[in-house]
Amino acid sequence: MKFQSIIIFAISCITLVSCKNEDTKSTQTSIPGSIDQYMTALTKLKQFNGVLLIEDSLGNAFSKAYNIEDGNVPSLPVTVEHQFDLRSIAKLLAKASLIKLEHEGKIHFDQKLSEFFPDFPRGDEITIDQLMHHKSGLGRELSNYEGPNAQLSPNEIIELIHQEKLEFEPGQDSRYSNLGFQLLYKIVGDLSGGTYADYLRNNFFDPLGMDNSGSHYLDPKARLDNYAYGHFLYDMDSVQKVGKDDSDMQQGHTFSTVNDMKKFLDFIGSNKIYEELIEDDAISHAGGSKGKRAWVYSDQKKNYKIIFLANYDNIPFSNLTKDLRDMMEGKEVEIPVEVKRQAVEVAASILKNYTGTYDFVDAGHILISIKFEDGGLNAYQKGELAGALIPENDSTFFWDAKSKESFIFTTDEEGNQKALMDFQGVRWDGVLIK
Repeated sequence: MKFQSIIIFAISCITLVSCKNEDTKSTQTSIPGSIDQYMTALTKLKQFNGVLLIEDSLGNAFSKAYNIEDGNVPSLPVTVEHQFDLRSIAKLLAKASLIKLEHEGKIHFDQKLSEFFPDFPRGDEITIDQLMHHKSGLGRELSNYEGPNAQLSPNEIIELIHQEKLEFEPGQDSRYSNLGFQLLYKIVGDLSGGTYADYLRNNFFDPLGMDNSGSHYLDPKARLDNYAYGHFLYDMDSVQKVGKDDSDMQQGHTFSTVNDMKKFLDFIGSNKIYEELIEDDAISHAGGSKGKRAWVYSDQKKNYKIIFLANYDNIPFSNLTKDLRDMMEGKEVEIPVEVKRQAVEVAASILKNYTGTYDFVDAGHILISIKFEDGGLNAYQKGELAGALIPENDSTFFWDAKSKESFIFTTDEEGNQKALMDFQGVRWDGVLIK
């Protein structure tokens, strides 16, 4: 099924990760067997392409590249030295930057947005803390501009955000907002007398020896020598390379390697001033866009780390992150196998109850229209057919018999009809528009 991106063994490379800490042990040279078996199986199913780095509780660190066998796409194979787009993991870097600035007395999280942007509408109601935790009321993306974001300067982006209407009262709800972090990137840069890219390089990349990290824009010292181009699965068949994405904004568009991201996690995990980044005993963040997926996880209680950077987006993201955590904690998980789902007959009277347009709010207000046509359900986006929904039972549907991803119709506690859409490993809630 083709939906707008939102919001995976020919070549393998095994390396031992070097660690700067004197008490860190690095005695083994391969990914532990169960995890390697799991990742190899996932890769053979064409559900992962990228690099995995893990560090156990004893300080043993390992990394390995997993590559899909597809000789038709020469840009797909990667090694552990490849530089990947971090996507929204840039927000974790931003939070660390803001914590450092607060520790230095240069900013306070209860400060109002109006102190930095005097003309920002309702800026005297929005705090830095609300922006950091997606509680400002700002939407996910720009709604008043459809041109190439990459050609806009940070100041031009900020001016467009000025024109956005709040989706809820500041502090009264939580909704993922890229726009809020564009404001924070600009604040960090302004406070340091440069750009957000300058701040990252001067305060993290260079001091920590993250020599293969940088920003795509606004970073004259960036060295992008080994870039992992993104890839996606086209029509559930062929793997294709992602072209230039003009939807990217200049601020926050960063790249790194698994080794460099480990250096960053080591640093913030060992410095008490960054304890605010810990949630549920871990420092973690995910990122992704068309053709790219990234995840970092540092368990501060059980003392292990997981990092994967992927240049392929057709991965079971939620299952993968859960299974990797379970395996690091010694729990047994099922090795991925090929899925073979079976279609069933569902009465037309039931299918017709599901028709309508669903608003997937947290996915940037993607609108999916469900229509009853030729005895079945079809999904449309922006007036174009996205795919047919094949029934597995009265309420669960799929579009690929080899995928676990589903489209599920359900109701909430108040009896409102909803749709749950699995898309690229993440489940999104959709509300029926009445």
